[in-house]
Amino acid sequence: MMDALVTLFITIITAVIVYVGSEIRKNERARTIFNVLEPLAKDAVVAAQKMGATQYLSGVAKKNHAIKTVVKTLSDAGFTVKDGQVIANAVEKAYLEQKELLKQYPQKGAS
Repeated sequence: MMDALVTLFITIITAVIVYVGSEIRKNERARTIFNVLEPLAKDAVVAAQKMGATQYLSGVAKKNHAIKTVVKTLSDAGFTVKDGQVIANAVEKAYLEQKELLKQYPQKGAS
């Protein structure tokens, strides 16, 4: 009887340790994504703005290009963000924070 209780206890402890370890890894990945998302979004916005200096791109096209760039970069690094709105918000924030910098790259007009 005592052996059965010890075995059950060890099984439960093992399951808890595996679960806690899994949650810690998820939080580390989330923290990593959070830490790299802002600089990635800023770089993607600048790249999209520069692209708009050589060919006409609407504001929506530049935003979509920046979002796709961030998604691809994260994906290439092995990360996935299931909530696309998080990336869209980061891109919009990056645009607003860099408005003055982006003025260096005048946009090509529609022909």
